[in-house]
Amino acid sequence: LSNLKGIITITSIFLSLVLLYNFIKSPIHYARTSFVLDSKSSSNSIGDIASLASLAGINASSFIDTSSLFQIDNIQELYRSNSMIKQTLLSNANYSDKNFLIIERFVKAESLEDKWTNLGVQMSDFNLKKSSRLKDSLVKELIKIIKKDYLIVDKPSRKTTILEIGFDHKDEVLAKTFNENLVRIVNDFYNKTKTLKTGMNLEILQRQADSIKIVLDTSIMMLAETDQSIPNPNPLTKVNLVPYQKAMIDVQTNGAIFQELLKQLELAKVTHRNKMPLIQIIDKPEFPLENSRWKLLET
Repeated sequence: LSNLKGIITITSIFLSLVLLYNFIKSPIHYARTSFVLDSKSSSNSIGDIASLASLAGINASSFIDTSSLFQIDNIQELYRSNSMIKQTLLSNANYSDKNFLIIERFVKAESLEDKWTNLGVQMSDFNLKKSSRLKDSLVKELIKIIKKDYLIVDKPSRKTTILEIGFDHKDEVLAKTFNENLVRIVNDFYNKTKTLKTGMNLEILQRQADSIKIVLDTSIMMLAETDQSIPNPNPLTKVNLVPYQKAMIDVQTNGAIFQELLKQLELAKVTHRNKMPLIQIIDKPEFPLENSRWKLLET
C-alpha cells in the first residue's frame, strides 16, 4: 500500500507508452477473399451428361473428364506458385483513378527502391516488360518474401470446399489490390486450363460439322442436277439410273454423318458449359480493411 502511488504511476506510464506505440506504428491490414469451388462438374453433372449421351446413342466417355487436376488441395498450391505470384506482381492496378504496377508499390512499401536503383534496376523497366537476369532474380526474392511474410492460403474447414486467400500488409491499398489481382489471375488460369480440353474438342467438332454441312449441300445439289438431266428415265435401261443412285447414296451418307456430328456437338457444348463457372466468390476485401490496431472504442 505504501508503494501504491508509485505502482499506479509506473503502470499508467507503461500503458500510455503501449497505447502511443499502438497508434504511432503503422497497422497491418488484412485483405481476405473467400470462395467456394463449384462442384457442378463433379458426380451429379457426370451422371446427367452420361444420361443425355445414352439417349443420343453416344458413348460419353470421351467427353467426361474425371481428372482431379484442380481439386481443392491443388488449388492451394496454385495460389502459392511462383508463376501466379509473379504475374500478380507484374500486373496493373487502379486506385483513385491512378494506374500503377503492383511490383512498383510493393518495392516502395518495402523501402527497396534505392537498393534496386543502385543495382541498376528502374521501375520503368517493368512497364516496358524488359527482361534480364538481374530483374528475374530480384523478382524471385520478392516472391520469397511474399510467400514467407504476407501471403495466406488457408482452408478454414476440412469438411468444406471453401478456400480463403489473404494478403497482410501495412499498405492498405497494396493489400487489397494484390489480393484481388491474385484471385483474378488464378481464376482466369483455372478457367482456361479446366476448359482447355473441352474447348478444343468443341472447336474440332464445330469445324467438322461445318465441313460436312458444305459437303451435304453439294451432294444435294448434285442429286437435283442428276435428277433434272434424266426427266423421263427408261425403266429398261438401268445404266442411266446409276448416276442418280450414286448421288442419292452420297446424300444419305453425308446426312447420317452430319446428324451424328450434330449429336456429338450438342453434347460437347453441354460438357463445356458445365465446366463454368469454376469459382464462386463469397467475400472479397473492401475498404476499410480490418487491421491490427487495437480498437479501444467500438462504434
